[in-house]
Amino acid sequence: MTKRHTRTWLVTCISSALACAAVSSAAHAESYDMLLSQVLADEQAIIDEQPEGLALVMEAVKTLDNETVEAITAGNPNNPANVKRVEALVSEEDWNYLFVQRHESYTYLNLLKGIGKYPAFCGDYDRDAEAICRKSLATMFAHFTQETGGHNIHDPVPEWRQGLVHVREVGWTEDAAGGYGECDPGIWQGEAYPCGTFEDGSYKSYFGRGSKQLSYNYNYGPFSHSIYGNVEKLLNEPELVADTWLNLASAVFFYLFPQPPKPSMLHVLDGTWQPNDKDLASGLVPGFGVTTMIINGGVECGGSVEIEQSQNRIKYYREFASYFDVPIADDEVLGCAGMKSFDAGGAGALNVYWEEDWGWDPDTPTGDTYKCQLVAYQGPQSAFVEGDYRRCVEAKFDVNIINDLEGVPPTADAGGDISLYSDNTVVTLDGSGSHDPYGEVVSYQWLQVEGNTLDISDAEKEKASVTVPKVDVETRYGFKLTVVDDDGEAASDTMTITAKVIPENFPPTVELAGPESVKATKVATITATVEDPDDTEFTFNWRASNGIELNVAEDNLSASFVAPEVESDTMVTVWLDVTDSVNDPVTAAHTILVEPISTDEYPAWELGKTYVEGDRVTNLGDNYECKEFPYSAWCGVAEVYKPGEGAAWEQAWIKL
Repeated sequence: MTKRHTRTWLVTCISSALACAAVSSAAHAESYDMLLSQVLADEQAIIDEQPEGLALVMEAVKTLDNETVEAITAGNPNNPANVKRVEALVSEEDWNYLFVQRHESYTYLNLLKGIGKYPAFCGDYDRDAEAICRKSLATMFAHFTQETGGHNIHDPVPEWRQGLVHVREVGWTEDAAGGYGECDPGIWQGEAYPCGTFEDGSYKSYFGRGSKQLSYNYNYGPFSHSIYGNVEKLLNEPELVADTWLNLASAVFFYLFPQPPKPSMLHVLDGTWQPNDKDLASGLVPGFGVTTMIINGGVECGGSVEIEQSQNRIKYYREFASYFDVPIADDEVLGCAGMKSFDAGGAGALNVYWEEDWGWDPDTPTGDTYKCQLVAYQGPQSAFVEGDYRRCVEAKFDVNIINDLEGVPPTADAGGDISLYSDNTVVTLDGSGSHDPYGEVVSYQWLQVEGNTLDISDAEKEKASVTVPKVDVETRYGFKLTVVDDDGEAASDTMTITAKVIPENFPPTVELAGPESVKATKVATITATVEDPDDTEFTFNWRASNGIELNVAEDNLSASFVAPEVESDTMVTVWLDVTDSVNDPVTAAHTILVEPISTDEYPAWELGKTYVEGDRVTNLGDNYECKEFPYSAWCGVAEVYKPGEGAAWEQAWIKL
């Protein structure tokens, strides 16, 4: 624990400055007692006061446990949802074609594992998840090729397909010492992210490794924590970033994590980041170009002309965008010439690092706040790391934190119920959702409580497993998980595995997706996803509520209709019956709210007009409301934001 520095007191010293100093010294003679519950409450209150962007980032950087990641294999039906989405867009054949000259360490499996570690990459959205995934892949692959490509214009393989040639920065080897490290323990980077050492005591090097060419100990440390829950693993074994699936996970990590005042590339591409006036004045606008500014803006951006490296990235992006059917708008800014750097006044300057709160609190003996605050500049403690707020308070103040939360039980989470067609299938019992917000879960115990007895492997671990046999009748197996925390408090939860009889022919699975609401007289489109392991030919029957006339696509995988005119909000339902070669029809449904045409009259939208939050306009017969700051800065700035028409209008306007 670091001794708190002496604060200058705002008091009147009656006798002398020496007496004043004595008062201050006495006030710091003893540690200040704080309750852990208050520390945690302070932390949550500070986070709650932050803009929504912080919560969105904290959600985006969540990770999957490594055991589940290691279980990922190509084509595995148990792969995470985001991995399945990527597999549908990038097959192993695609991977071999796109990166034909890649280093042998960049395997297709490593790609899937690197993506699987971070569920937000190509994850589900309330927007077009597949379109965002396509654009994310095209963007990331273009940067791969610039960072690690062969760049041989004489090679018969085009340059854009020469990516991932290098797994280590050219000229560096694993036995090289003292490179790319801020290792001095007297500075915060060296203290927070202590460099690993060779046997002779020299520091290891943190040169560029992997598809992102991750560099410096203060980047290896956070990445290590993201993967392993501690900073030491990769600081001591940096070679793992080159030789394992981390060589591609490191790029996904960099894609998702912001570096304030820079936003994350994910939030640039998915529309979450919206530039404010400060960003616009610096030329920072959504598009591929600003992702180059995020990656290497200090070297490649800001000049009067587009330099060669940035031109390469643009060229590669166009090729990958074409390959992945990513449309590039005519007005998308692809380069970064003339762009100024992100700064503290920009929309991406989120406060994500803990720093001392230097304020004044008259209710404490010393006047200190005994709190930390969130700031945008990098420091050793992060809002993304559980427990870092407490570490900041302990580092900045002389405190004694008393655990007043003993006796509060943990939360047990045995995972969701599972239903499957089983043929001696190994099923994981996943208790990783169990937690203790005030301490630590120290023991796990799985017990079967229903059904014929199955052997539980690793019954005393967070994740156990059972082999579910093939059954002749539908059979249930119940399990209970009991967890105990470091105070000896226990809690339990149950889950059920239902083993179903394997049919001679599996029925199809059918899912419908579409808008939740539509204005009267507007077109709504519903799309279908049909999967069946043993049939490829199906009979489709689209149906809808009375009065709805469906226009069914030629491939039967989508249908659209013109929403009827209604006087009040009206629900309509669309159904799809799908029949395979043997089974009865399987039906899916999607319900949409049809809203009446608004009779409110608002002025027409005007190009170049300054709009503020709440301003309303009419365009194409519909009404729109300007979003809150900083999005309001876009409402009248360009045709691309023209409500209902411009390619990016939803970034600035809310349709009423």
